Amino acid sequence: MSTAYDDRPRTAGAGSAWRASLGQERHWAYQGRFPDSAAFNVPIAVLLRGAVDLSALERALRGVVARHESLRASFEESAGRLTARLHAPGDVPVLRHDLRRLPETERIRRLREIGSAEAARPFDLRSEPTTRAHLVSLAPDETAVIVNFHHIAFDGWSSPVFFDDLEDRYRALLSDVPGRPAPVHRYVDFAVWQRRRIERGVHETQLDHWRQRLASPPGPLPWPGEGQDREAPWWGGDMAWLGLPQGLIQDAQQAARACGTSFFVLGLAIYQLALSRLTGCDHLAVGTPFAGRTDQRWRDVVGFFVNTLVMPYVFRPDVPVGRLVEDTHRLVMAAHANQDIPYGVLLDELAPHVEPERTPYFQTMFILQNTPAPTRSLDTATLATNKLVTGSARYDITFSLGWRRGELALELENRPRLVGQDTAIRLARTFFGLLAAATADLSTPVGKLDPATLALSVHRRGELEPGTDGLFRGIIGDWRASA
Repeated sequence: MSTAYDDRPRTAGAGSAWRASLGQERHWAYQGRFPDSAAFNVPIAVLLRGAVDLSALERALRGVVARHESLRASFEESAGRLTARLHAPGDVPVLRHDLRRLPETERIRRLREIGSAEAARPFDLRSEPTTRAHLVSLAPDETAVIVNFHHIAFDGWSSPVFFDDLEDRYRALLSDVPGRPAPVHRYVDFAVWQRRRIERGVHETQLDHWRQRLASPPGPLPWPGEGQDREAPWWGGDMAWLGLPQGLIQDAQQAARACGTSFFVLGLAIYQLALSRLTGCDHLAVGTPFAGRTDQRWRDVVGFFVNTLVMPYVFRPDVPVGRLVEDTHRLVMAAHANQDIPYGVLLDELAPHVEPERTPYFQTMFILQNTPAPTRSLDTATLATNKLVTGSARYDITFSLGWRRGELALELENRPRLVGQDTAIRLARTFFGLLAAATADLSTPVGKLDPATLALSVHRRGELEPGTDGLFRGIIGDWRASA
């Protein structure tokens, strides 16, 4: 499999280097192929209400990137080997903007410009660190922080680790105390550990599992043609947000428990069914992310650990919904037990047929962030976070359920070159209608399941909510502006 590698450096100062992880190699390859894409940017907007010491906040941010080296790395490739090289914490760009004297409408307009431009700007992984930040003063008691990471250095699990450390470092600076120590283990430890396990053949049994599971892979999904924008760049993306009846979520959670499984499993089963209805395909596959932190050593480390697992599906019309959910539960549990093989290694070993500009095995991602974000603060200031939207798409459709303002909502990303936004929204409506029908009667054969009619709110690009509170949901990088 992999070739021999160098052990990690014993120091973590500027100029230190180590061989990148296997997952980082895939991100590097994608960014090199589509240098104008911001698909793997992870921009986050933070709204702070209360007094904030900007100098201490900047020092705290640099303190966090100092303790998590992946956040200040750039990359270089030589003879087929990708190396991560560290920058000094002071090299991470942190720009300040003072908008306090502007009228409110102008202040919000400028903040939108800063956020959308940052979200849509791709990283040059060869030369710049994997983190950029803006500190924006809006009022004496209102500050916005826009921090952008490349996914090569940051995943979903990394977000609470980062903000916990930022809060700890900020409090330590204000009170002149040391703060908690840095994690014992570093991302480079994971990169080395992962390669050693692959080279020793630790995952051969897991590889056999996926070889059998994907022996007859489905072809690319044939999306309906209406609404496609053939002039869009391949990586261009659109976004819509759907609000849904929260009673449906409670009913679905109860139905999942009745089947002895989780809401994620029930949702995945119904999503695959909705895809089959939309595309007419009886055999398809969906990708879904697993955290990839199967060893306790990586729990408090910022970096890219997540692994994408392939969930195949074969439509059987006579199977009751409850049986479909049970079958999906077994599929997910087997995938969970065999999650350590990186998706990139799986592709290298199984060498599936790849059509130009289509993701191997699957073209749509199903994500469930099932836990509400904790309430956070920065000393005396309250802290609220929202993801910004890059205007670039990672997959044909990314179907991401997550918590917003105490309610579960849908973030729906589509690639307009292949999937019109109305088509993606139609898929979402079918999903929620089938979910409601399934939870009402788990004994119904899936071929006879009729979607219920539900009231869903749809929020699209540019339909901004008023004031600063509603600002970030509408910030979206737009490939059309540069095209």
